[in-house]
Amino acid sequence: MVDIVIRSNEANAAATALTLAARDHRVCLLSDKVSPGPYEFEYFGDSRKVVLHGIDELTTGTSVIGIVFAEGEDVRTGLQDVLRIASPALMVIVGGGVTGAVEAVEAARHFGYDPSNVLHVGAFLVGGNLSAVRAEKHDVLAGFLGPNTPGETVELALSTFPRLSLGNPAAVALSSINALFHVPPMLLNAMSVERADATRFYVEGFGDSVCRLLLALDADRQRLGAALGLGLMPVQELKARYSGPDAPKGLSLREQVNTLSSQTAALPSSFHHRFLRHELRSSFAPMAELAAAVRVDVPTVSAVVRLGEILLEENIRDHAARPAQDFLNLLNTLHFPIERHDN
Repeated sequence: MVDIVIRSNEANAAATALTLAARDHRVCLLSDKVSPGPYEFEYFGDSRKVVLHGIDELTTGTSVIGIVFAEGEDVRTGLQDVLRIASPALMVIVGGGVTGAVEAVEAARHFGYDPSNVLHVGAFLVGGNLSAVRAEKHDVLAGFLGPNTPGETVELALSTFPRLSLGNPAAVALSSINALFHVPPMLLNAMSVERADATRFYVEGFGDSVCRLLLALDADRQRLGAALGLGLMPVQELKARYSGPDAPKGLSLREQVNTLSSQTAALPSSFHHRFLRHELRSSFAPMAELAAAVRVDVPTVSAVVRLGEILLEENIRDHAARPAQDFLNLLNTLHFPIERHDN
């Protein structure tokens, strides 16, 4: 058993807290929406009862893990909130793409926390909310954001999160499956978003044309990764990997997406939802800037960023220059030196 402090208002954070509590960890969820106390929830159809603990119930002398969600939530604030009440042996950052990685490193250094103990996880570990856990990913890509991570920290991470697959943190940052699967439906269902249609995001909103745009974005992503010296896993392989060994084989990408666990997700009614604005700012806009820095052509990435700017009525690309440069600096820190080509 370890003490786990999670800072997030995300529905998936609540599902993560319940799942970890059901595995006999003492979990404290710092949320504006969830209070400490007993909870009953469905875990893949089975009823479970757990207790989420308050700050004052953390056990002195027990290893502490902090978890901060970076999918549309502020990483710096999350780290600060966790560090106010605990001294974690391990800090986990969930999602956030390129900006999730660089903001985590910057915040850790600001608060005097060693980035080598910060683990960036590339996707939500579980899917669900406070009432039900409907999905749990397998072999999720993750990487430590500093060199020479102590062996006991690695062991703590793998024993607590056995479904992680540790590797290159730079590849993790460029492999946001959320960004790849969220942005195409938001763009190609723009009128339905404006009308607030009752559309299931991964069913009616996810047709073959959406898949074609997704795969074109992924081709750009892999081309950028190659230029940076990173072998990035193709999105179809990533999706199959996260779905686990029992997932149906031989399906099209659209069929893989339209699963029972995804039936309830609704198409957002605003372009400012994290499915578009956050994913563009955290992944695709920094990718466009990185591509320009190393002189790689990413036409589809650039196109969706520009289209997103039009729909959102804001300049996204200008905010991506610093995260892109910080990411190149991170690559150098992790001993993957990249030559920048300035015009």
